[in-house]
Amino acid sequence: MKILKNSARKLNNALTMSVINLHDQGYIHDFLPMQNQHFLCLQDSVDFDISDLNIKVMAQGFDQLTKTHKYIHTIETINGSKGLLVSDVNCCGDAILAN
Repeated sequence: MKILKNSARKLNNALTMSVINLHDQGYIHDFLPMQNQHFLCLQDSVDFDISDLNIKVMAQGFDQLTKTHKYIHTIETINGSKGLLVSDVNCCGDAILAN
């Protein structure tokens, strides 16, 4: 059991470290996917169309706490804001683009 806990902690720490490293690189905003290919910046409530964003998957891993795969995306907006989206789905894939 101790080995499993240490393994879970390492995987969750890897996801956390990825987010911290990206924050250090200036990705300080948080984004939420909305309907019709829009994303909302949670800090300032600005709604962006997907065509106004540059979205890249920067990391992925299995989160032992939620038992799901997590994708860490960087988002850069047309006005220069940079932020993150942590999601259970790859938002660069067909699933999010089809909405």
